[in-house]
Amino acid sequence: MSGGLADYATIPPMTSKIPWLPSELQPGQKAERCPRCGAIGFIPWTLRRDRNLPTPLRTWVCVNCQTTQERPEPDV
Repeated sequence: MSGGLADYATIPPMTSKIPWLPSELQPGQKAERCPRCGAIGFIPWTLRRDRNLPTPLRTWVCVNCQTTQERPEPDV
């Protein structure tokens, strides 16, 4: 044990973003203002169906603060 406590107790820095959520806008992608941070970067992401609801739900995510929100998807 020549190195002491600091050798094995140091935690490497990590990114604050969740890796499976989008973290940047794609060129030409339409985005809305995020209700949490106010940045223009709130984008539609995943679509899921709930048996108890007549319409599918779209998960929206902010590429800046990564807040998520589910909204009913309008019928096309």
